[in-house]
Amino acid sequence: MTAGRRGAAPARRPAARRLVTAAAVAYVANCLWGTAVAVRIIRTKKLRVVHHGLFVVTATLTGVAATTPVWTRDHSALFLLPALVPLALAPRTNPRSGAHWRVAVAAAPSYLGALLARR
Repeated sequence: MTAGRRGAAPARRPAARRLVTAAAVAYVANCLWGTAVAVRIIRTKKLRVVHHGLFVVTATLTGVAATTPVWTRDHSALFLLPALVPLALAPRTNPRSGAHWRVAVAAAPSYLGALLARR
């Protein structure tokens, strides 16, 4: 019975790694979109919902990925836990102020740490 339990965790590890990767990709996409809007490469008069949608996807994937240590032995997603704080604060900051992008960038080390810890 112990052999069966040992075999189950590695099968779930790729799922945990994919969730960490997906959360990081969503974060980068969200940051790139927000930066493009801030420097006026993209006008969002009719596309405001894109940044909000990317944020919801980023926050959801990060939250789900952060739970993977509960159901796998892969602890790389623990690095994502600190990213939940900036993700909670970002919607409450004024997008036209410098605080918004500073809060968003504060999550970057968490995503980088999670990606590097996957190996």
